[in-house]
Amino acid sequence: MKLKQLLTAGLACACALSPQAADWRPTGQVEYVVPAAAGGAVDTYGRVMKKIFDGRDAFAGQTFIISNKPGGAGMIAVAPVVARPGDGNIFTMLSTGYMLNQVMGEFKHDLLKDFTIGPIFFEEAIVVAVRADSPVKDATDLVARLKKDPASLRIAVAPGFNNHIHIGILKPLKVAGVDAAKLTVAPFRSSAESITALRGGHVDVVSSSSTNVVSGVQSGALRVLAVSSAERLGGALTKVPTWKEQGVDSVFTSVQGVLFPRGLSADQIRFWDDRFRELSKSPEWLNSMAQYEVTPRFMDHAQAEAYVTRELNSASQLLRELGMVK
Repeated sequence: MKLKQLLTAGLACACALSPQAADWRPTGQVEYVVPAAAGGAVDTYGRVMKKIFDGRDAFAGQTFIISNKPGGAGMIAVAPVVARPGDGNIFTMLSTGYMLNQVMGEFKHDLLKDFTIGPIFFEEAIVVAVRADSPVKDATDLVARLKKDPASLRIAVAPGFNNHIHIGILKPLKVAGVDAAKLTVAPFRSSAESITALRGGHVDVVSSSSTNVVSGVQSGALRVLAVSSAERLGGALTKVPTWKEQGVDSVFTSVQGVLFPRGLSADQIRFWDDRFRELSKSPEWLNSMAQYEVTPRFMDHAQAEAYVTRELNSASQLLRELGMVK
């Protein structure tokens, strides 16, 4: 009996200490599939992540690559992730935009059933910007012009329609009394492209995450009319008032994290929770978050999964209020 107990205990220890069970780590190539063209905020965050991970011992011997696959309301980017169940070597972006698109029926997967929800690592505000020489003076003036003629200004969003960038301008305008259904809205593949179009005079207004406008504000090329968060941002955007400060009772923010293939093991989930927790605390990452005016907000797999569950319900309510779903 003693021998049997010792053998059983020995086997248990061996299992507990086996590299596959307790020390899973990626092998070969790690791929982050970015659902936007190069140059925008999503791509920028990915490349900061790559730079940090490339210098970590946990990724020694691995190649970390960024693949840009814009379009299709995120469907193009998630396709290679969906195709590799149980594979911890590939992931794509998770954002509030995907939650909105799922409720709209444009994202043809179920975030909770078809993926493993990875960590969430920051929250960002949506800003509305114009060229520095634009006749639109402030958000109050913007609302007045669009109330008079909703189609009078060309508004750029990216990547595509019905994501957090799009809703980030539709919500406050609708709350302010603008007929959102009559707006002239142009989709671009990335905010880098939409802002280039703004600078070139091809559009009049851009809705974007705060990250994308910082350099334009610093150079004097852009003016930001309003920020969607409850409080003002810092840095280059310190002087930008919120929508609420300008009489529009609207607050909207978006989170960003990662999505893995469905079927990841507990050890794979633990590995990535630990890596993204380390990332979220690293000086390089925190400096980047401050530079781009986004708010660090770490959630591990379990917390992020619960958050997505809640936000899918909230997104349904928001889109009904905007008249975008029944």
